[in-house]
Amino acid sequence: MGSDEGGVKNYGESSCLLQSAKYENGVLRSDSDLSDSDWIFQELGSAIKALVDRFVEAPYFFYSEQDMHAYLYHKLISSRLGQFYAETHFGDKIVLLHKEYPTLNTYPGPNKKFTRGHFDISIFDPLHTSESHWRMQIKQPPYSRHKLKAAVVLGLNAIGTSRLELAHFKKDLQRLTDPLNMVERGYLLFFVRREDYPSNSGMLPLIEGLPKILEKAVHANPDPTTNLVVVYAEALSSGASVFRVIPQHRSAWVAP
Repeated sequence: MGSDEGGVKNYGESSCLLQSAKYENGVLRSDSDLSDSDWIFQELGSAIKALVDRFVEAPYFFYSEQDMHAYLYHKLISSRLGQFYAETHFGDKIVLLHKEYPTLNTYPGPNKKFTRGHFDISIFDPLHTSESHWRMQIKQPPYSRHKLKAAVVLGLNAIGTSRLELAHFKKDLQRLTDPLNMVERGYLLFFVRREDYPSNSGMLPLIEGLPKILEKAVHANPDPTTNLVVVYAEALSSGASVFRVIPQHRSAWVAP
């Protein structure tokens, strides 16, 4: 299927990874026809489903949200996404998958200073990797401005402790749907462990209505055509779960 160089496989034109792609020494050629990139979304959907399944099966398998980031990244880098290189503007070899890649737009932070945010996981658009670079001291073309095929943000119990607080969700929703960030598909993963909330916390009745609240927030988005999906996974104390994909017609994005 291909030879190994430094642990990364080199694939020829007949590769099942991207049948239309052309490779030279394991690097995607910039003149390749990469319009058929459904495999990227399939790999991402399968990895998200694996994360949801593990969370529902064993909610305390994950100590923190960062554990969940690591699990999802591992699933993705172990898939076809980790098996070939692309090239930046200067011909530097990179993979498409990255953690904490910055947003293209800036947002108000501490002291009202505007800074770029970050996505938990990003997948570069292979058609556009040559348009930017990571050489920090070089200003043209602009540093770290890659267009994204997909971006993922993830929250665990991001709902407050005594009253419903969805600031985290609304911030993530804004950044995934901001057209200036050039995200082709945005995935907002929202996990809740019900056993973390005692009966006297006052949160359980609020959690009951969460899926409808999140759905309302998505439909209120300024751009209703935005390619966004929200995945809601709640682990119940009984060992059962609540699972929703919002909007429902995009369920195939998560279980291809």
